[in-house]
Amino acid sequence: MKTSIRFLFIFALLFCSHSLLAQDVEDEESVAETGPAEVAEGDTEDLQLEIPELESPELVEEPEIPERQVEERDPADPVADEDQLSFNLMVHPIFTPEQAELVYLPLIAYLNEVTPYHFQLQTARDFHRYWAEIRRGVTPDLVLEDAHLTALRMRDFDYVPLVKAEEPTTFSLLTSGMNMDADLVDFVGRPVSSMPAPSLGYLILTSWYDNPMQQPVIQSNASSWLDAVEIVFSMEADAAIVPHNLVARYVNMENVRTSEEFPHSTISASRDVPEQVRQDIVSALTILHDDPEHFPALHELDIDRFIPADPIEYEGLERWLQQVFTFR
Repeated sequence: MKTSIRFLFIFALLFCSHSLLAQDVEDEESVAETGPAEVAEGDTEDLQLEIPELESPELVEEPEIPERQVEERDPADPVADEDQLSFNLMVHPIFTPEQAELVYLPLIAYLNEVTPYHFQLQTARDFHRYWAEIRRGVTPDLVLEDAHLTALRMRDFDYVPLVKAEEPTTFSLLTSGMNMDADLVDFVGRPVSSMPAPSLGYLILTSWYDNPMQQPVIQSNASSWLDAVEIVFSMEADAAIVPHNLVARYVNMENVRTSEEFPHSTISASRDVPEQVRQDIVSALTILHDDPEHFPALHELDIDRFIPADPIEYEGLERWLQQVFTFR
């Protein structure tokens, strides 16, 4: 009896479990067929987000870009062709760099026009830098300078003088009319204007006063020889040492002493300049005075013509530089 009751109880439990399992499967199939529950209309309105309208940004006008201006090249310094030999011409600083361009560019323009080569002007700010570059062994292709520096380059760097100004140069001590009949000794302890060493004028002036205790007060701050004269007119100095061309111009000034003659402004070439180029330069410059179209090239230099330079004329002139304490 107990066994029958136990059997019926177990059978009932199994039947209930099977019914519950069948109901769960039926519910899952029903959900799969009908899909997810739809949201009520009221709920949908609550879920809508209000997106504000964005104003379109104003367009910013781009600034106009100016057209690039092409810099015009000076006709005196044209661009060298790839197969054209190019050389620089260094000039001694008896003018400021700005004045030097006005004085020497006509000469550069002439050489560029009549020779198959390209030449460029090279300037120095003052004699101190110029002298420092010489001592460092800087060797430009061509140089235009006074005879004592030409002689030094010949001796130490194998330069060859090509042409020089026809008229020789001298240096004179000029003073105002108030110092009429003055002598060198009258300027001991008095201000005298000059360009700085190693300019030839400065060295000549110091050579006239061999006693270190009896010398003028040399004001070597002139930016050019013309500036040295103007310093006298402004009464900042009592005299000035100047080259011969300015002596002829200022006839109202008293000439106290004049030096010996030296070869005038000389153009010399370094050993790196080919012989044919040297010959072409000499040929071009020695006929420059016959070319009226290039008259400014000589006029700005204040010379009449170039003539071939003889190396013998420069031998020993470097001795003038012995007065410069940095001379080796």
